[in-house]
Amino acid sequence: MKYRIFITLNLLLLAGFCYAQQNIPSKIIGRIPDLNSAKLYLIQVGAFKVLQNADNAASRLRKEGVNPVYEKYNDLTRVMVSGLQANQIRNYLALIKKAGFDEVIIREERIPYEIPETTVAATSSVSALNDNSAADEKSGNSLSEKWEITTPGSNFSSFEFNKDNNFIAVENSDSGEESKKLVHFGEYTMPSEDTINLENLGVIKFAKNEEQQVNLSFSPADGSGKSVNLDGQKAEQVAASPEADLFCRTWVVVNCTVPDYNGYVLMISNSGTYFFTTPDGKANSLSQWRWHDEKKEEFDFSHDNWEHFGKVQIENLEENSLIFFDPGYFEDIAGFSAAELNYTWELAPVSK
Repeated sequence: MKYRIFITLNLLLLAGFCYAQQNIPSKIIGRIPDLNSAKLYLIQVGAFKVLQNADNAASRLRKEGVNPVYEKYNDLTRVMVSGLQANQIRNYLALIKKAGFDEVIIREERIPYEIPETTVAATSSVSALNDNSAADEKSGNSLSEKWEITTPGSNFSSFEFNKDNNFIAVENSDSGEESKKLVHFGEYTMPSEDTINLENLGVIKFAKNEEQQVNLSFSPADGSGKSVNLDGQKAEQVAASPEADLFCRTWVVVNCTVPDYNGYVLMISNSGTYFFTTPDGKANSLSQWRWHDEKKEEFDFSHDNWEHFGKVQIENLEENSLIFFDPGYFEDIAGFSAAELNYTWELAPVSK
């Protein structure tokens, strides 16, 4: 008898779980976060070239009690629900499903979002974002270059910046081994043309000359030391091309053969840096990349200054999408690694 009751309860729980799964979108790019996560998240329900279609989508959401926000990205208007705590995600997914959306993207919320002027009145719940000083600051100056520090004994070996307002600061290691160097990753703002505020790291004041040399003063954010003056040299860059302009950005993994990598961030720079990290930057991998050949349909990457390297096939490279396949093994080519990964990666640009 007890056994029958146990089986019945399990069947009821299974039925409840299946019902719950049916009442959220069937395709979720990214993943539902752990309930204990302290981060904020957003759910994107669509991206539209025609603004009226975005308005129609937003109207459907409002009928279910959801207040969406808009983000303008190139010629697309993204419709999203932002500022969500982890324990709110499933409830909002159910409302979004009820509104008729069966495919969504879940991402960590990293920056404020721009609201198209034509729809501000209809989305008053997010009007405060238009006055956000951080967004105004980010919409100004940016850099797309790497500075290699030449000052002997410097704590830093390089600073690197991209047009998505992300930075990488690499500290020197006592051993000199690249893999053991401490890497800082985050967002930066430029309140003026000669000042860079590095998130949680410090402030740089700099000047450059015609020989691509850089003189800078770095002040740590924690006040642990005085400002230090450093000399640097601008690193060589990948030859400009339409492919490089699309490729050299900050991307977020939205779908991968290994789901644990969903949500990871990949920064690809035009100075040949290939940086893969968790969103908080605590676990990361600093590598190099280069085009495999002039076709720019494949790229190589290396963790050990090209003693070993892998070749990756780009399956799709567009303004809003990067998809590549990493077989991890090329037996007939000397030097290539033998990781035998066979991973497919789908990435979306980190929005700015």
